[in-house]
Amino acid sequence: MRKKYGIFSLTGLKKIPFSSTLLITVHMESSGMEGLEKYRGMKILIVDDEEDMCILLKRLFERQGLTAMMAMDGDSALDQFRKDEPDAVVLDILMPRMDGREVMLRMRRMNPEIPVIFMTALAGVPGAVDAMKAGAFDYVAKPFETSEILEVLSRALDERLMRRKYQSLQQPERTVQKDLLLDTMGTSDVVVELAATVRRIARTQFDVLIAGEAGTGKALAAQAVHEGSERAGKSFVTLACDALNESVMERELFGYERGAFPEATDSQSGKLETAHGGTLFFDEISAFPLRLQARLLRVLQTNGVQRLGSEVPIPIDVRIVASSSKDLHDLIEQKKFRADLFYRLNEYGLHVPSLRERKTDIPYLASRCLMQYNKELDKSIGGFTPKALEKMLAYNWPGNVAQLRSVVRRAVLFAEDFITAEQLDLEVDAEKRTRAVMAMAEIDENDIEHGIPLKDHVKKHTAHVERQILLETLKRTGWNKAKAARILQIDYKTMQTKVKEYRLTDPQQG
Repeated sequence: MRKKYGIFSLTGLKKIPFSSTLLITVHMESSGMEGLEKYRGMKILIVDDEEDMCILLKRLFERQGLTAMMAMDGDSALDQFRKDEPDAVVLDILMPRMDGREVMLRMRRMNPEIPVIFMTALAGVPGAVDAMKAGAFDYVAKPFETSEILEVLSRALDERLMRRKYQSLQQPERTVQKDLLLDTMGTSDVVVELAATVRRIARTQFDVLIAGEAGTGKALAAQAVHEGSERAGKSFVTLACDALNESVMERELFGYERGAFPEATDSQSGKLETAHGGTLFFDEISAFPLRLQARLLRVLQTNGVQRLGSEVPIPIDVRIVASSSKDLHDLIEQKKFRADLFYRLNEYGLHVPSLRERKTDIPYLASRCLMQYNKELDKSIGGFTPKALEKMLAYNWPGNVAQLRSVVRRAVLFAEDFITAEQLDLEVDAEKRTRAVMAMAEIDENDIEHGIPLKDHVKKHTAHVERQILLETLKRTGWNKAKAARILQIDYKTMQTKVKEYRLTDPQQG
């Protein structure tokens, strides 16, 4: 069978109408190649903006026992690459919006070990040569015989199998996992760059200091550093520096011997000992007490920890990863953080970008949150309306991903079929409602003139606020009083009484 694929201009190498005389063809006869059985089940991602070519190659590869996936643009290809991690990619160079070279470069930042084979309209074109220099495994020139593409693909899969075997020999007890950051944060350029940096630094023994605004995912980056290191099979221990007072933190971190203080009825190891062989993560190191900083520095310098009530150092082998949403340089100038401890922790610095710096990740993150909260709240919300997505993309998210999760969770609670823009409780809307409630609660000058007692003021304005909350909840539930009662945690009879008392009526029912 001969299948017409597309037509190209020899001079400009641009796609032109089918009226041209140059046909690019692919032959679908049996290739006659043997020995493909060992590749059975391996995954091939085919990327071409021509659906016919994708279908032809998919059928060809599936006849050889391979699993074939298709994508017809760069964005879809990158999404498929991230989710399914193919064993090889067959990629067209000339595509609209994002060409094959850019797609390959982004794929290599995600996983440089997956071979990419280029398809090009003419052998030896500069683009193909540049692609080979940039890291492509090989290329085939259109038109090509099935034997050509299968021969190149078999070599690529051989290399893939060889790499797998080498990795299993090097790390027999570890399994290959999806990239934690790409899977949970998205695939924007800044996240791909962050994930690549984390993979590089994870393999070293450097201590790492992670900077970034609150809610950006610094703890996630810390976990990724641990999971990508040789310590992945050992403990990952977290100390929340901003959640403990100084005395409790000292006991938690360094441990103590029996009798070290009145409540110490038994000896207890601290987190430094618990993390031996693994990683200790100081979440918000900026809140670490100044009095304890010299002691921590001594532990890091000597690789030994002394429990409270003991003078005997206990040897430890711990990698330190710390995070801070505050500028530690400012704290050093204010003499709230030791400069020597900062430089000891900052052997390598990472920065986790804010959500407003990577807004292209918002649809993916929102969808992940939607799936999670559908399950938690036993809902089946189908997605977001276009206006809801526009609203999320236009917003600056000062609370970053943590705020996004909270907003989506509330929206899932109130939504019926799809989440609308009105159901996204963003800060701008919250401020408007707060001002409205405060305006209602303003003291009337006539009340002051007539000398109304304080308790009557409180009763009057409490009623105003209560009425507003009831009205807002009923609107959001489509005037479903039973559902509104559950949300406000009152019984149905009380809800009916309040509705009657405040004369609340559904405007659609008159």
